[in-house]
Amino acid sequence: MTNQLNIFLLLFGALQGGLLSLWLLRKQQSRLSNIYLAIFLVAVGMQLTMKVIAKTWLMDHVHLLYSFSYSIPYLVGPLLYLYVKARKDNTFRKRDLLHFVPFLISIEGVLLAALFWFYALSFHPYTTGLLQITFLLVYGYLALRRGDLRFRKFIIMVVVAEIIIAATLAVMQVYHPRFPDVRLLFLILTILIYWISYKAISEPDLFVEGEKPQVVALGFRKSAKYAHSSLKPEEATRIENELKQVMITEKLFTDSALTIDALASKLSTSRHHLSQVLNDRIRRSYADFITDLRLDEARSRLSTRENYRFTIAAIALDSGFNSVSSFNDVFKKRFGTTPSKFRDQQLNKMSA
Repeated sequence: MTNQLNIFLLLFGALQGGLLSLWLLRKQQSRLSNIYLAIFLVAVGMQLTMKVIAKTWLMDHVHLLYSFSYSIPYLVGPLLYLYVKARKDNTFRKRDLLHFVPFLISIEGVLLAALFWFYALSFHPYTTGLLQITFLLVYGYLALRRGDLRFRKFIIMVVVAEIIIAATLAVMQVYHPRFPDVRLLFLILTILIYWISYKAISEPDLFVEGEKPQVVALGFRKSAKYAHSSLKPEEATRIENELKQVMITEKLFTDSALTIDALASKLSTSRHHLSQVLNDRIRRSYADFITDLRLDEARSRLSTRENYRFTIAAIALDSGFNSVSSFNDVFKKRFGTTPSKFRDQQLNKMSA
């Protein structure tokens, strides 16, 4: 019964990944980042599919395809990094293909082993697993450095999930057929796919890149994503003005627990309409808009002598950040220096 439940959950994860990837690819004016995410979902779906079908049947009938699935961790790392990178510049360069060289080398080894029985150049499964884990950690680190804060959880989830899979595959190869059924561990990929699906619905601007805005009446720019929205231009103007005013007077952004739903309620509007105003008028996502306000607040506090008695950690927390490390990261990305060096520079200017 438990084995059947595992197969059922894995199969639904693979199906959900396939449907989500088709939806991303069919979106009008799909951006490069959507394409990378769709390929990533297909790769993860293949990993799940290979664990739904009996191993013996796969080895006898589609051995080559089954062997390919063991190389997928080499593919996930570059896709993750290029997806985050494409969110920033939406540009493909030929040199980006170099990121897939390790995956292609791995595939070449699989092909040679399948075509020539005497081909024996291969690594021990533990060595391969260690290489894949190292590869994933390196690309995870690069993605964290390139991406903004709201993608941190996604990047970490992908890296952790694939590390578990890479380690599991290595152990399975060494101990097969004595190793027990470990398909349960692959459920982490199903959880990852459904988490992405949930976020794509609850936070449309997080994973799905929107289309270019279209100009409509009264100069209100409405993107294709909001083409059928009921938000009127005059109501959008009210929301925008009140949003800016309330952030100046009440500084709601200093509350680290502030959510887009709470902010929408404060402005007497819906979450969807607030998100539309942020995207179409202010040209920022909710997360980026709040982060920018918090950074400006922290920079202002670090620039005044009367705040010198407060630690940088205290200023970060008072400005709305819930993590000092994340504050340091985004501050350096925004201003090109660390908070401590910035404060020293300001104090030196005031002392001069």
